[in-house]
Amino acid sequence: MSADRLDRERRFGRVAGVAGIVSAIALYAGGIWSQTLYSDAPDNNDPAKLRYLDRHSGEILTSSLIQGFGMVLLAVVAFHLYRATRARKPDEPVVVAVMGLYGPIALGVVTVARAVALSIIAGDFAGRSTQSLDAADDAFHDPALLIPQYLGISAVLALAFWLVKGSLDAMRAGLLTRFMGVLGVALGPAFVLGFGSLILPLWLIALAALFLGFWPRGLPPAWETGEAVPWAPREPRAAAPADGDAAGPDRNGEVDAVGPGVRGAGRRGGRRGS
Repeated sequence: MSADRLDRERRFGRVAGVAGIVSAIALYAGGIWSQTLYSDAPDNNDPAKLRYLDRHSGEILTSSLIQGFGMVLLAVVAFHLYRATRARKPDEPVVVAVMGLYGPIALGVVTVARAVALSIIAGDFAGRSTQSLDAADDAFHDPALLIPQYLGISAVLALAFWLVKGSLDAMRAGLLTRFMGVLGVALGPAFVLGFGSLILPLWLIALAALFLGFWPRGLPPAWETGEAVPWAPREPRAAAPADGDAAGPDRNGEVDAVGPGVRGAGRRGGRRGS
């Protein structure tokens, strides 16, 4: 990689690093807010639940917008990691970039679209004079809610694919440490199973620190050289031997014998010689 291209990569890396930090904060804040709202909704009572959602429609929409914004910023992180990997491994498939962009963006759009549809449906139900159980059940099965749900499945699968494939290839190129690469790979199936969203923001913050050059033990060499350099932990320097412990070159590491017997023999030898 040329020095000019490497410099452009570093500049965009700072943008991607800031995007990763803001994305992590937005995903955490929006996710916790949304979970709090939905957890307080009435259970086993669809009419009451719709009325509750109507009263909190503004909060639900705002929390979904925050989550959607975080997901869109995640696409910036995915694109930067893909470009850096492809610059060091030209055979990196384009499908990794496609999934890394489609997954977060589609998931962000679906999150907002579902919140908008839910607010409209809940408001329409709350304004009716007759609010039966059947009408509430029909409201929750409205196509405006089901279509985003099905599209969201494809977005989650795409994001999981990027997490696994993108992290694995970046680790092989030496851009990610073994810990970061393995954690990214593990996040793929965890996201599909529904608990990856709790760990993803932490991984994003660590990845942002790597992009910004604030890695504790120094950046992996591949970021500096522009070439694929498999990452390996840096071994600590061996401690230099003390002057008194250094063996002379003509002694071959031998040491003098010590002990009472040796000292006694030395004294007897001294008497014979006197």
